[in-house]
Amino acid sequence: MKKNYSAILKFHLSSYFNGPLFYIIAILFELFTAVYFFIMQRFFIGAGTTNLVSFFTAVPYVSILVIPALCYKRSQSVYYDFIPIENHKKILLHFLSVFIIYSVLILFLLPACFLVNLFGSVDAGQIFTSIIMLLFYGASLISLCLFISSLLQSAISAFIVSAIILSIINSAHLITSYVNVNSFFSGFVKLLSFAWHFDAASKGIIDTRDIFYLSGLTVLFIVLNDYVCLIKKGKIYTTKLKINYILKFILILLVISNGLRWYTRIDFSKNKTYSLSKYTKQLCSKIDEPLKITYYRSSSLTKLYPTVRDISDFLISYSSQNHNISFLIKDPDSDTSIQNLLQNYGITGRQFRSIKNNSTEFINAYSAIVLEYEGRWETIPIILTADTLEYDLDGRLGYLIANKQRVVNIIIGNEMTLDEDYSYVIPWLNSQGFLCYPISISDPYFENLLENTEGPLLVIGDNSIRIEQAIAIEKYILCNRGNALFMISPYSADLKNSWNITQNKNTDLVEIIENWGVQFTNKIAADISCARITMYSGHETSSDYIQQNINFPQWISILPQTNTNLGVTLFWPVQLSIQSENARPYLLTTDYSWYYEADRKHPEKVIESNPFIIEQEDKSLKEKLVQTVAAEIKGSLQGYYNELSSENSTVLVIPDQYFVNSLMNGYIGQDYEGDYRNFDFMTNVLLKLNGEEQLALLHSKKLSDTSLNKLTDAKDFNSAKNLVYIILFAVLPLLIISIRVVFYILQKRKLSYVK
Repeated sequence: MKKNYSAILKFHLSSYFNGPLFYIIAILFELFTAVYFFIMQRFFIGAGTTNLVSFFTAVPYVSILVIPALCYKRSQSVYYDFIPIENHKKILLHFLSVFIIYSVLILFLLPACFLVNLFGSVDAGQIFTSIIMLLFYGASLISLCLFISSLLQSAISAFIVSAIILSIINSAHLITSYVNVNSFFSGFVKLLSFAWHFDAASKGIIDTRDIFYLSGLTVLFIVLNDYVCLIKKGKIYTTKLKINYILKFILILLVISNGLRWYTRIDFSKNKTYSLSKYTKQLCSKIDEPLKITYYRSSSLTKLYPTVRDISDFLISYSSQNHNISFLIKDPDSDTSIQNLLQNYGITGRQFRSIKNNSTEFINAYSAIVLEYEGRWETIPIILTADTLEYDLDGRLGYLIANKQRVVNIIIGNEMTLDEDYSYVIPWLNSQGFLCYPISISDPYFENLLENTEGPLLVIGDNSIRIEQAIAIEKYILCNRGNALFMISPYSADLKNSWNITQNKNTDLVEIIENWGVQFTNKIAADISCARITMYSGHETSSDYIQQNINFPQWISILPQTNTNLGVTLFWPVQLSIQSENARPYLLTTDYSWYYEADRKHPEKVIESNPFIIEQEDKSLKEKLVQTVAAEIKGSLQGYYNELSSENSTVLVIPDQYFVNSLMNGYIGQDYEGDYRNFDFMTNVLLKLNGEEQLALLHSKKLSDTSLNKLTDAKDFNSAKNLVYIILFAVLPLLIISIRVVFYILQKRKLSYVK
């Protein structure tokens, strides 16, 4: 009997490998996914990412034709029906053969994943879960197409109907965006849609609800296929057999239903973003009074964003850590009293775009979380993904338990303002749970204000700081009122005009830092890893008008390293020199960086900073080295202006006063999405300076770098790009063709041997 099974399986597989159809399909499958990701998604021209979700989501679209083609009816031997094997086992073997062929196609996706890893860090967990989900997805569609093929007599009709149904399944998630449907139909669409079921896998999560659903459909269509085939063969079903099949259908539906209700989620992602950390579990264990977590989620929003499911799933997991935590989901759309309550919390509905009836509409919806504990409350006013949820919850819960607000004092020490030039700083820090207290250097009571506060100190710029204010800032740190983050430099740039770099007249804070063991050299660092900016020269209507994309090495793109998961961008950073045992490098350039030595004899322009001129320089003549462009001072500090000392202070120095400047960060934002890595870095540092090391680690955990950061040299990047094109568009297709040639030769030899 086993020989019969293997013979049938071998028969089906040989029909694929000995014919041209499989190889044509394989080449088209591989080329379509490669073109979709690397070319249509502009991988090499500015929009490249190591996040492979758009690569794997190309598979369902090419599968619209590929899977019906694999399930296409083929002529079989007249003796096939007389093989002494039960009909359902023949169907299973046919299904298994198509599934094996489909799995081979999925394996052809792996070379592209490995090639992406040449450019940046690929999440192996995402690859694993995505392939697993594609296999389950493929199995369900194969069983569906085989069932359709058994229903219809015509192979062409079966192919067309299968392709149409697969198109509907792959596009089902778009229906709720264009058509206003009720909650029941919306739930049905979610079950039908591949995009909703693939959402968790695309993040590196195995969700058993998706596995049970797709597995259940696979079994259901195989059973239906068996039922239809036997009817076509003239089998008469007795009442007992009918009941047997009905019970099978009910059992399958019950398994799917219970699988959707009782589930688990296994996080394979690199940073374990969707798993509770040890810190979170320890924090939840400190809850000794009832904590009420309420998720206010509009039903209209669930139709548009599959990611909101991750939020509720994570909150359920979070609330299970302590019996004192209760969790509720409420829909504000249908209850005005809930909307009024949310207004009291300072939460208002947000506008979300929806496309309906071929027009763009905006709906007012809620997705907010409120935590209530011992008569106090904290809110997360808007949240659409669970990417930052653990950090957001823990930060607010820590405040509720300790009943102590996280504070940061901000001093702008140059001619700029928080309202205009650093307009993102306070809103960003507020969103991260900080209460910001700006202290103006123009306030006559500056010293008194500083003396009567505590918490981390953020100082940006120092060329307008007077000596008495520098003394007060040093005293603040030495008296252990708070640690400090300095974003200062002895040089300034004319940001709104020539970009000329000038030497500052006042450098009192620089001198304090140098007294503590970090020296600001007279060198402006530059690096081959740098920002790419669009520059304009001349008037737009004139003949000498130039628009050019330029790599600007004086705006250094710091690659991901120990103290920054995503990397940051520094604008004209000064090279730092470590002069004390208490100081250490915090951020480093690449091995291919160099510097421009400041000409202090000409303080009005200490270095050349014109991007067009720098673009023409011969960088090969520059001495290459690793440079320190941020430093941490930790431990004992002695006063420079004050006769004071501190035994345990922490100061972090970034030699760049434009690090969080709105204009400068606007220059480096791509495709209007913005680049907020500098602000994330600032948040992380301030958490550490506030003594919240564990929360800072949690903040880092949510940050995953998907940029193409491994190849900073243009020549190396182009070489890797050519390698991608050669392998995906030449080597792999030729490999598939060569496999066909090998099987063709083997088939010919076998036939000649038989003759």
